[in-house]
Amino acid sequence: MNSLSTQMKHDDIRLTVHGMQDLPAISPMSTKLLGVIGDDRLSIHQLADIIRQDVSLGGRIIGLANSAYFGQREPITSVEDAIFKALGLRLTQNMALGIALSGPFSSQVHCATFDMHGFWLKAVLTANLAQGLCKQVRGDLQIDIDMAYLAGLLHELGLLPLVYLYPEQMDELFTRRITQHQHLREVLRKELGTDQHEVGAWLAMNWQIPPAIVDVIAHHAEADYDGEHALLVLLIRCCSRWAILYMEDSIWDRLPEETDLLLEYTGIDRSEMLKVLKQQHVKFGAMESMAHALVES
Repeated sequence: MNSLSTQMKHDDIRLTVHGMQDLPAISPMSTKLLGVIGDDRLSIHQLADIIRQDVSLGGRIIGLANSAYFGQREPITSVEDAIFKALGLRLTQNMALGIALSGPFSSQVHCATFDMHGFWLKAVLTANLAQGLCKQVRGDLQIDIDMAYLAGLLHELGLLPLVYLYPEQMDELFTRRITQHQHLREVLRKELGTDQHEVGAWLAMNWQIPPAIVDVIAHHAEADYDGEHALLVLLIRCCSRWAILYMEDSIWDRLPEETDLLLEYTGIDRSEMLKVLKQQHVKFGAMESMAHALVES
């Protein structure tokens, strides 16, 4: 594909995403959940009332609460119990938003080589690790744990509109990446003139997702990003890279190349980071169950 046709493809994709042409509109449920992000007055009952308005979402939240990750002895049967006994308010809010935002795409993806379970597993691994590392960050740095979790959950959001809009072409590109051992971002840039990060940022801005999350989606693959949310972007970059490496061979203590910069920036002790990584390894089977629960049935 020559540079002119690549640029045309880039412009076509941008127009499609910005104009929401051929894309499902953001759901009313997503709008409601975005509207209560950061609302300290939100109660369990208020959140449950919102979630119950979508029967499918309520069922998946209950299914998530019953997954092995939360180890409930008695079955969870209501949204309130899912929040109160298993997930907690903020995790439920983040998971519900992730499900609601991805739902219109997830149920209509016809790309044979796109692994929806793998997509959610990487998201869950990244989000859980980011949350764990946030607790080790030195006190003078301000980083919101719930925002970090949501950023980890949504950092590859842009893959969904691409496989939704271009299932056959993305199927070919996924296959080429595997057979030629190339990074997906490089393949997409060469063939489409854009990548999942740029497309995800376009979509996130259209949906009025918080700016910090937009920056993570747009820039977490860029080693030299130095913008307003540089700490959060670096954190998710490192956590995402660890998730990729771990999903390849289950070696939990292989550290991404970004580790030294993250430790220097945040004051996290290397031994403490290794403890958090080992926790992810120990809980991996349970996180796989979370990913299964997040996949549209």
